[in-house]
Amino acid sequence: MKRLIIICLLLPLLAFSSDRTTSNIMNKREQLFKQGISAYANENYVLAIELFHQLETEQIVSWELYYNLGNCYYRQSELGRAIQYWEKAKILAPIHSDIEYNLSIAREHLIDKVVLPDTFPLFTWYNTMQRHLPLNVSIRIIGILLMLFVLVLGGYRLHARKTGRSCKGICITIGSLFLAVMLLLTIITVDTAQKRSHEKRAVILEESVYILSEPADDATVLFILHEGSTVLINKDIENEWANISYFDDKIGWIRMEYLGKIES
Repeated sequence: MKRLIIICLLLPLLAFSSDRTTSNIMNKREQLFKQGISAYANENYVLAIELFHQLETEQIVSWELYYNLGNCYYRQSELGRAIQYWEKAKILAPIHSDIEYNLSIAREHLIDKVVLPDTFPLFTWYNTMQRHLPLNVSIRIIGILLMLFVLVLGGYRLHARKTGRSCKGICITIGSLFLAVMLLLTIITVDTAQKRSHEKRAVILEESVYILSEPADDATVLFILHEGSTVLINKDIENEWANISYFDDKIGWIRMEYLGKIES
């Protein structure tokens, strides 16, 4: 009984100690981030990068962290790293205008530019939705639409009972519209989730690299890519070589050390 009483008395003290430790850690991380911002403001980009990478190593990541890392690398004229971290920031904040603006400025400096043919407007809209609509937002919209669907139909049926009028036609029309929108959003959400789970993008970090026909330094050169170009990683060999594709029609091998992964 005495032991139980002692344990009960100690538990609040342990909880307080744990909360205080957690608070100290969070304060330390916040100070580290502020130091990085201060170093950036003072144009000490090397120090800012070092401080921000400390947070990244500790898995304390956010779109703000990646965004500022991208800014630092851009100021250091490291276009590949800048695009890599802005793209990582975009994954966490897909519709943030500052990130998209910086990426648009960076793309103007790219050497490898591909002009894609015009596509059917519906396909363009679908691809835009996939790139910019956060999955959590899409899921919330579907949930809200479902609740509105139930409330609207319930309201019409209640009104019909009170007035004695039939609302079958209206209910079918409203139900069809809601279901069509929810089905479309569900398809986009599922397709986007599957695509992102399997897709591994990376950025060329070197000024220029040879893309080879096989994973060997003496292999035939198929084409050349330049810093900042974004590629898809199809597969890799022991994290040393990667088979990449550039706009589907160009496929070859490159050393992993020349790539900056966007998706972890």
